[in-house]
Amino acid sequence: MDDAELWQRFSTQDLTHVEWNHRAHVRTAYLHVTRWPLDEAHLRMRAGIIRLNHRHGLVESPERGYFETLTRVWLVLVAAAARRCVPPPSSSLELLERCPELLDRNLPLAHYSKEQLMGTHARAVFVEPDLRPLPD
Repeated sequence: MDDAELWQRFSTQDLTHVEWNHRAHVRTAYLHVTRWPLDEAHLRMRAGIIRLNHRHGLVESPERGYFETLTRVWLVLVAAAARRCVPPPSSSLELLERCPELLDRNLPLAHYSKEQLMGTHARAVFVEPDLRPLPD
């Protein structure tokens, strides 16, 4: 699926549960940070994920559903990776080809201890990293 189709299907909550995997999350984060400044990208991504989760019948709880800190962290990591690319990637697929480390779901653990990141508080609100700062 190309970026235009991914964007359209995310925007209309038309991605299946199977399609809404880590790769799709990272690609969608890229599409957000290339359209808006980080804070607005975060707000829009949050709203889209919550709508998509609802469409999939996921009941938000302290253990499942939208995860505030991880959403922000991935937006920051994706934006930083895209900034490192010269020339800039022309698509989310090119970003993943050039920065395959973004496919590592454990990448946030370079910045957070498991205890800090996986707590209920981090799911509800953004918490700062406790190991090393996120990229600017």
